[in-house]
Amino acid sequence: MLELFGWDVGMSTYAAILLVLGAILLGVIAHIIGDVRTGWEGPVAAVAALIGGYLGSEAFGTFSTWGVAFEGLYVLPALIGGLVLGFVVDALVRYATEGSYVSHPSPI
Repeated sequence: MLELFGWDVGMSTYAAILLVLGAILLGVIAHIIGDVRTGWEGPVAAVAALIGGYLGSEAFGTFSTWGVAFEGLYVLPALIGGLVLGFVVDALVRYATEGSYVSHPSPI
């Protein structure tokens, strides 16, 4: 199991890498969709997806054994937690920066 600063994360290094890569992918997808006003909406959504994925895997994954488990990472609860928290944070950031999820054509 992976330990950071003496704290047992609850999953292996490979599962943590998979979680980080999934969060980065969700951040990139959130950054591509619609009109983005600032350059940091994607990274903020990725960090939120990472936190949501970890909480989903560790909190909701241990309540039951539903879904696929990969080296201590419950994949389906992590995906649901990452999507939910990533979308909520991305929506809040877009609302605060006056961005939108609709892309408007710009004149040449």
